Amino acid sequence: MVNHSGKKEDFALKKINMKRFIYFFVFFLTLTLILFYVMETLSANTLKQSLIQSSKNQVIYTNSMLEGVLSEARTYAIQYTTDSSVRYYESQKQVLGTYDSQMKKNDIGAMIHNTLVSSQSVEMVGIYWKSDETFISTMSGQTSEPFKKVTRRGWETINGSLYFFSVYPYIKQPNIPLDIQFVVGVKLKTDYLLGLLDKALNSNNADAFFLFNKTLLVGNRTVDPDIVRAAQGMIASIPDQVLEYRYKAADGNYVILSQYIESIDSYLITYTRMNDVLNPLNRNHQVFFISILVILIIGLFVITMFYRNFYRNVYLLHKRFYQVEHGEYGTRIKENPGNEFDSLFKSFNHMVEQIQALFDSLATETELRQNAELKQLQAQINPHFLYNSLFFIMSMAKTSPDAVMQMSKHLAEYYRYMTKLDSRHVTIASELELSDHYLSIMALCKQIDYRIELPPNIGLRRIMPLMIQPIVENAIQHGIEEHQGAHRVFIAVEELGGGVKITVSNDGKVPSAEELSQLLNHVEKEQVPLGKQGIGLWNINRRLKNSYGKNSGLNFFPNEWGGLSVSLHIDFQLEEGD
Repeated sequence: MVNHSGKKEDFALKKINMKRFIYFFVFFLTLTLILFYVMETLSANTLKQSLIQSSKNQVIYTNSMLEGVLSEARTYAIQYTTDSSVRYYESQKQVLGTYDSQMKKNDIGAMIHNTLVSSQSVEMVGIYWKSDETFISTMSGQTSEPFKKVTRRGWETINGSLYFFSVYPYIKQPNIPLDIQFVVGVKLKTDYLLGLLDKALNSNNADAFFLFNKTLLVGNRTVDPDIVRAAQGMIASIPDQVLEYRYKAADGNYVILSQYIESIDSYLITYTRMNDVLNPLNRNHQVFFISILVILIIGLFVITMFYRNFYRNVYLLHKRFYQVEHGEYGTRIKENPGNEFDSLFKSFNHMVEQIQALFDSLATETELRQNAELKQLQAQINPHFLYNSLFFIMSMAKTSPDAVMQMSKHLAEYYRYMTKLDSRHVTIASELELSDHYLSIMALCKQIDYRIELPPNIGLRRIMPLMIQPIVENAIQHGIEEHQGAHRVFIAVEELGGGVKITVSNDGKVPSAEELSQLLNHVEKEQVPLGKQGIGLWNINRRLKNSYGKNSGLNFFPNEWGGLSVSLHIDFQLEEGD
């Protein structure tokens, strides 16, 4: 016997292995792409963070330098505000003559000029006395207009320049501008502030500017107004921290850094266009993705060729084998792959043709054998029964014409049914009708009472012919006729699981338990039993099992009358494909 299930499992295992290979290949390519993408992304993020951190360090360094400059400017202003020659100049001028007053003024001017010789960040120092509007400045062309508007000590922006003003009295700030005696102002160099902005930049793609009172003070280049507006909306007054912001503009993505300068209530802002910085890295990304795409295309091409030239053909062969295994012997492989599978497919087609021819021959032989068995069974049944019936007609012809007519009618119906059996299948109802004619004939010859029960929903089920009739005959010949006083026959049909159970009972002689066991073993033999006794029952049992499966067959048991019951179990599930 060929183990088809083992072959099927082995092929299924190979099929799974091929699928695993394809899945692994796709997974490997996908994993490689993901890993390289993660690595590239991490590299880009590391570069960005490194650049941003470097810019933050530059901003912190620039802020420290700016604090030194601011401290220097405040020191100058406070120094001259508290200087005695400046404080007493106005009162001395009233008692001195014109010449001495001018000389005193010149001394004050020389003093502040000498101070600026060593300063790189201070552009101008000026002193303005409000009482007589006297003004001394280290820079020619500097007007006193900015000094006239000063009302308190602190930093001011005037015409894009940064000033620090100190007023006298110094210790106690005047409550009203009229109480201010004089104003000392220190102006920072704009070029020096621009130089500080350059120090705050970490790359050529960055720019910087100062915001004083959230208004643009100075920038190292032409500052983008959109960036200024974005910075004005984002910055926060948090000292000693460099805050980081992201801004997306039409021309790219920017990183904005902000350092709050608490001493002057202003902000040092730097911004870098990251697209310019990351262009080399983006080009590397493009090269990488193109390479991965090429590898992926090549991999998909290899998988496609593998599928077309091998896996698909193997799967097709497996499918055809599966069809043959389930009885589709007419299947053929018509595909022509143009490779080594051609000869394999031709061999498969030739093999299936041989199998189909073999099964056709076997089916013909089986049909002939079954027809021969049927004819043999009919030959076994018909002659003896016909002789007895004819003798009954002869004996009753003169004394009981009605009995002759009934006998002739039932005998004609009986033999009309028997002679028209040209098909393997009849219905349960027609088979029971044949038994009814037979029992009617026997009831005319002997004292026999019979009853047949057939549910209406079972009668149209199709079965093999002459399954019930031989058992009914056995009930008469070997049951009732061999037991004095026996006269009852009962045929019952009932549904049982996926089939039917037909029971023929009589009140005749019942075999012993040992005889029943021997009878059951007799009908269950694989080979035809020797002799003539029991061939009919063996024939029926064998036909039941051959046609309806191993769950079908005969069974024997005593009944409530004290006689023997013979049941036929017909399992229709095999016939229906279950």
